[in-house]
Amino acid sequence: MEKDSTLAGLHPDQELNRQQRYWLKHYQSSQTSGTSMAEYARKHGLAIKSFYYWKKRLLQLGAIEPNPIAPAKSPVFLPVRIKKEPHVDATCRVRFPNGMECEMTGMDESGLEQVLVAISRLPQ
Repeated sequence: MEKDSTLAGLHPDQELNRQQRYWLKHYQSSQTSGTSMAEYARKHGLAIKSFYYWKKRLLQLGAIEPNPIAPAKSPVFLPVRIKKEPHVDATCRVRFPNGMECEMTGMDESGLEQVLVAISRLPQ
């Protein structure tokens, strides 16, 4: 009797029993299905815990090869240039129709916008 090439890791005197062949067939099918083992198990009415148990057991028996772990990628360092923004030393004075005045010094554009929005919401 010829042995399946997927059983290459088995000891020469060792053969799989019916239950082990059943789970091996499902494992091999799951690997070619394009879905995860969990999805494959759901589609075929298999208990996912049993499926993972049998995967582990078949690995121990040498009936399936472990999935190779991808080597960790080396960290990549990129140069960073820090752009120094010029210091804003401007003064802005705003007089509102209700007579209120607001003077701001050393504020950038977004800060000025935030202040103006807040002032515009004040009751008259």
